Amino acid sequence: MAAELRLEKYVQRKVRAGREFFYFRVVRNGKEERAPLPHPFSAEYRAAYDDAHRKVFGAAPGEAESPTGIAAMIRQHRDSERYKTLPRQSKAMRDLALALMEARWGSFEAGAIRPIHVQALYDSLADRPATANRRLDDISAVFAWSKPRGFVDANPCSGIDRVQSEGAYEPWPEDALQTLIGKGKREIVKVALVAIYTGQRRGDVVLRLSDSRIDGGTWYLQQGKTRSATPIPLHPVVLSILDMERAGRRKAGVVDPRRPLLTNSRGRPWTSSGFGASWRTELIRLKLRPDRKDKYEEGAFAPTFHGLRHTNATQIANAVARNPEVFGGIQRVKSMLGHLSEKMAKHYARRAEVEHMNAETLLLIPEIGSTPAWIGEQDEA
Repeated sequence: MAAELRLEKYVQRKVRAGREFFYFRVVRNGKEERAPLPHPFSAEYRAAYDDAHRKVFGAAPGEAESPTGIAAMIRQHRDSERYKTLPRQSKAMRDLALALMEARWGSFEAGAIRPIHVQALYDSLADRPATANRRLDDISAVFAWSKPRGFVDANPCSGIDRVQSEGAYEPWPEDALQTLIGKGKREIVKVALVAIYTGQRRGDVVLRLSDSRIDGGTWYLQQGKTRSATPIPLHPVVLSILDMERAGRRKAGVVDPRRPLLTNSRGRPWTSSGFGASWRTELIRLKLRPDRKDKYEEGAFAPTFHGLRHTNATQIANAVARNPEVFGGIQRVKSMLGHLSEKMAKHYARRAEVEHMNAETLLLIPEIGSTPAWIGEQDEA
């Protein structure tokens, strides 16, 4: 089956003796109803699917739905060029949002959805702020797409009260980094070090770092989030990590330059969800975070993977601040991290400049009076 094939609702795929088989399968009131289907790419598939759907539900998809309903809006969005040209990871996130919309609002008119309904959906996810914000962004994008197509007059996602993800942009302090690097499991530490030395996002580091994108010690990355092309020179530490991974690959007899280089404890490429679960488990094991968010002490550092990217930004900005004319100032931060806007680059550059200026200012304060002799003394134990 092609990697990009998305099966419709109620369709199952089975593989036997190397052959693919497809079925329309529904379980209702404990009873299974099942019918064979042609391959989804075949000319006969649509008629067979619609016929199976009619036998079970009394109508084919779209026959009984409102042309301006949420179900029709979702179906047309999935058929649109806007959806089809989304990057793979973005398409997976969009699918999750569409499934959520269908589950909550599938039987309603699109124009009947108001901000109060969106807020209620958002609040139901508020214990996971990053997830809630991402779902809201995708749902808003769908409504924005549907507005000029007559589904809605206004985007109901406007003005929603969001929950900010605590610690999401907080750079890692030195002691936490040392704990992770010094005591963490090797497969986790390798990913973390690559993130720190390259300043790239988790999805890019875990899923897009492959030999097919590396040339002469430079990683040519088209970022998963922004789609901007960024050449990333690889630090000697990163190059050493990648050489270790290549050695393991040669030992296993694997030859695939497009396969992600970083691997899990079984020597297999990470999946996004697999790394996420292992990352969380490791932070808990190292006592860098509690097992539940509500157990964080007030004001405590909340480690996130994205914080490693901001650790990189902070370190670059601090170095640049010492001599912005020589090191390139804000453009140095912007170029390395691949930001499309200057907002975040300015944030780190400005903070580093202030810290550096304040450190120099401290040297301008003259000694006030005579320093008492007891300053610096320590009581004997």
